[in-house]
Amino acid sequence: MTRIASGISIVLMVTALVAAAGTQSQKPQQKSTPAPATISAQIASGKQVYALQCSVCHFAQSTEKKIGPGMKGIYSRGKFAGGGKVDDESMRKWIESGGKDMPAFKDSLKPNEVRDLLAYLHTL
Repeated sequence: MTRIASGISIVLMVTALVAAAGTQSQKPQQKSTPAPATISAQIASGKQVYALQCSVCHFAQSTEKKIGPGMKGIYSRGKFAGGGKVDDESMRKWIESGGKDMPAFKDSLKPNEVRDLLAYLHTL
């Protein structure tokens, strides 16, 4: 019985050592930030999406209302007209789901187009 218990102990120790060695060799995952060239490409793409989909109702370089509010400085203003916080998640939801007088764009914009549009809106 002691021989079996000893064998099990050795197996458990080897298993623990292998598991520990495996976790030490793994590099911690870091959030990747897009390279500047990627960001520039996203902004350029977002500007095109804005021109095709948003500029009909929203001025880009003004806070003046067109049909909807002007987008200049939307992120730095920090709040939507209704008081909600402006951040990427709330802006994404607004674009995809629409709102009071705004149509939803979930079916007409791909996720990468929304991502690029958000990158562009940060530049206004």
